[in-house]
Amino acid sequence: MLHESGLPHTLWGEAVRHVVWLKKHMPTKVLNSGTPLEAATGKKPNLSYIRLWGSKIWVCLEAGDKLSGCVAEG
Repeated sequence: MLHESGLPHTLWGEAVRHVVWLKKHMPTKVLNSGTPLEAATGKKPNLSYIRLWGSKIWVCLEAGDKLSGCVAEG
């Protein structure tokens, strides 16, 4: 994931966290096509907001004022 996205190798911890999060939200055969999260909470996970690893995002900055930008591309 890191190599393909072109992100620095110092983000390996975040990449691992992302993979674990995805695995908790994806169906498995052991749970009859259910997800581990669904088995634990009884609710289906909402996957509509998942972004590709390494995609550009906008981050809200609290230090912004009226004339300067309140968001930054990350």
